Amino acid sequence: MKKITSLLSLLFLSSALLAQTNFYKLSIGAGAGGTLAFADLQKKTLGFAAYGSLDLQITPYITLGGELQKGELAGGDITFDPNNRQFINSYKAAIGNLRVQLGEFLTSYQLRNNFLYNIRGLYAGAGVGIISNKISNVRYYGNNFYPGADYSKEGIVLLNFGINFYIPNQWGLTRYAINLNLQNTMALGEGMDGYESIGTKSKDMYSFLSLGFKYNFGPMGLDRRR
Repeated sequence: MKKITSLLSLLFLSSALLAQTNFYKLSIGAGAGGTLAFADLQKKTLGFAAYGSLDLQITPYITLGGELQKGELAGGDITFDPNNRQFINSYKAAIGNLRVQLGEFLTSYQLRNNFLYNIRGLYAGAGVGIISNKISNVRYYGNNFYPGADYSKEGIVLLNFGINFYIPNQWGLTRYAINLNLQNTMALGEGMDGYESIGTKSKDMYSFLSLGFKYNFGPMGLDRRR
């Protein structure tokens, strides 16, 4: 009888720990999508970029991480732009960001609701980083010369809005996630389009809409609030 009681106690304790040990503390991700630059030039041109990320799961729904991006930003038109300017920026960016998901504010009772459970990965976040600009653009047109820099680095600040769609494994743990993210980035300098500003003091910005995949791994975290 004592052995049966001990075995049942061990099973109950293991089940309780498993219920709490419900998230991996690390994740890696990759994805790609379209970019759109909002610089000094009127015409907007779609570009392409890709990223890789590494995140620390502070809780199941709060992440602190880093990201590397590589892609293109483009705009203008040598023929139709009022100043006959055009640029392509083959950029690289290194970013640190914090994201907080809706699930952080939901109780276990609320997560029983199918709708709330399915959108628990909805999030907002902010970050800072640095962008390295490599520009090919129109410096001369007729008798006009447009000053600027073909190579530059500058700080960036950004906001993220998106959602993680979690895919549980056979034990019910969220090993995988599909990520949809909209990143809006503002540069702290004037190097994104390679031109010095003409008649405007607005900051250069770009948006990056991406679809990605995340893989969660590493040590397990305890979510004692659930």
